[in-house]
Amino acid sequence: MTAPIQNLRQFLALLEEQGELSRIEAGTDPILEIAAITDRVCKQTGGGRALLFLHPKGSSRPVATNLFGSLRRVCLALGVDRIDQLTERMAGLLAPLPELDIAGLDRQVGALPEFSRFVPVAGQDPDLMAMETPDLGGFPFLQSWPGDGAGEGHGRYITLPQVFTVAPDGTSPNCGMYRCQVRGPRELAVRWHPGSGAARHFEAYRRRGEPMPVAIALGGPPAALFSALLPLPGDLDEMTFAGFLRGAPLELAACRSVPLRVPAGCEVVIEGHAEPDGTVMEGPFGNHTGFYASVAPVPLVRVTAISLRADAVIPATLVGPPPMEDCWMAAAWERLLLAVVRRVAPAVADIRFPREWVFHQSAIISLENPRPGMVREIAGLLWHTPWFRAARLLLFVAADGIPADLSRAAWRGINLVDDSLDLIRDESGTRLALDATGSRAPRLPVVTDGAIAEQVARRWREYGF
Repeated sequence: MTAPIQNLRQFLALLEEQGELSRIEAGTDPILEIAAITDRVCKQTGGGRALLFLHPKGSSRPVATNLFGSLRRVCLALGVDRIDQLTERMAGLLAPLPELDIAGLDRQVGALPEFSRFVPVAGQDPDLMAMETPDLGGFPFLQSWPGDGAGEGHGRYITLPQVFTVAPDGTSPNCGMYRCQVRGPRELAVRWHPGSGAARHFEAYRRRGEPMPVAIALGGPPAALFSALLPLPGDLDEMTFAGFLRGAPLELAACRSVPLRVPAGCEVVIEGHAEPDGTVMEGPFGNHTGFYASVAPVPLVRVTAISLRADAVIPATLVGPPPMEDCWMAAAWERLLLAVVRRVAPAVADIRFPREWVFHQSAIISLENPRPGMVREIAGLLWHTPWFRAARLLLFVAADGIPADLSRAAWRGINLVDDSLDLIRDESGTRLALDATGSRAPRLPVVTDGAIAEQVARRWREYGF
């Protein structure tokens, strides 16, 4: 691994050095225009470049988008030469465990010496200065789609946050990526996912009738942001996992007005409290399905302090119809999860999250030497893990050296399936596995004769092409 990246501006400098960054000098509007530009770039072959908008309308603070919108930039962010190194590192971490206890995997991993050596250390952040009067209004937060926030007229969102919370007794620190709607100078609506660490913490505070401390960090080490995004098991500490990802412990700095710690090196830190009683209506919000998520009640966070660098850059992302930046970021989780899945089901050779499926826990899974009944067995195992519990479709193919991309898997899924035997539903009838391995009726594959293939290659120019 290369030396870990400490903060956003160090990452931006690396991207510029590698020819992966475009600076936009022209004035651009955070309301819809920056998102429209980013959307067009995201859909270029390979994901386009990262973008740094130097002069967003109404703010002196630049905006960075599409930072992780290519496989190469994901590797640069995490300090690996190739994405498969993440599988190798995760497999090495899990190797000392004789057997995985999926329900207690967070405790198993947390107790490993190779993991616990990355526990964060105390640090300071002298570059962060307190805003005398906290005010979200001067930041170039984006409105991505025309209908965003139309429910109550608040269209701007913080889209790439690291949201920090802890349990009321100060244990079980959590960091998740939850969208934050800007509702005023000192008000945010934060939509954490049901069952997430933040949701569990908030429920505990709500039962006590106490406001929950919240810290929202922007920027900092890329590994911390990836850890916030990943669906890690149980209460596994995201900041320790970030240290594992980058190969060095993170430094965490204390917040000013809440008893929380965030990574040193952030661009902006927003602190506040989530109200225990009462909610606000957040949404709609255009997401990766290509449709708007509906309006829903969410907690209100009242801001108590904002700290920022004098030259702060505001990171943002755009979600919508693929391909988008989050598709490339999901590739990191795909490679990490593969190591876990192989321990659960050793016959699994590979897993792929097709971008078109926008990673709804659905996957293409290739199997080594598939036999009749193997798909039903492995699908049952995976449906009992948190990562595939809500999978709409698991498509199984044989690992015969052919890449398991969506196009080839779709071809196999139609041509190698006996619909009376190979469509497998779980007991609830809501999850489907498709056995496209062809193991029930082995067929002789059509392949080019090796000698002829060599002859054709040798004579290619002679044919006049």
